[in-house]
Amino acid sequence: MSSDPRTAILNSAGEVFARFGFKKASMEDIARRAGVGKGSLYLHFESKEELFEACLRLLSAQSIAEFEMAVRRAETPGAQIRAFIQCKLEQNSRMAHRERFQMETLFELGTQARRLLPEFQQKETALLERILAEGNAQGVMAVAAPHLVATGLVETLWAISGKLLTQDGTAALRAALDAYLDVFIRGLAPPRAAPPHPS
Repeated sequence: MSSDPRTAILNSAGEVFARFGFKKASMEDIARRAGVGKGSLYLHFESKEELFEACLRLLSAQSIAEFEMAVRRAETPGAQIRAFIQCKLEQNSRMAHRERFQMETLFELGTQARRLLPEFQQKETALLERILAEGNAQGVMAVAAPHLVATGLVETLWAISGKLLTQDGTAALRAALDAYLDVFIRGLAPPRAAPPHPS
């Protein structure tokens, strides 16, 4: 348990929201799990909605920091794209193993978080767009519209996330995704020049 009450509350709230959904999660359950009085919750957060938003923002910040670290370790733009994708899939896989989400719970949490999702997706898109632009600058990629490609990839990965969180056969799904994304990454490279025709 964290010695910082706010951190303890956020960590506990994240677990309670993931387990029960937004509507069924109670401030009493969160306070009990965090080891604080219910009144302490309201010293830090005015409402359950504000607490939920703070949990999402913390999760997003942690996710982006993990992406940045994975990308920094990769040496080439292609490897950085692959590292980003693998990191995203691993994050979903970890969450799925921690808590097998019921579809209703996932849908409800997604509905509650909907207004914040574009902000979170924009952060991921900006990181991918930067990688694609660097790949273009180095001549190892030929992406005519880096922002559009980054946006499309982020949308694809977010769409896949729900399936990874709820599907039991994640190993087969991961293998299929790895094969698909490998083709995608190879498609970012500039076309090879045709060999000269013998005269």
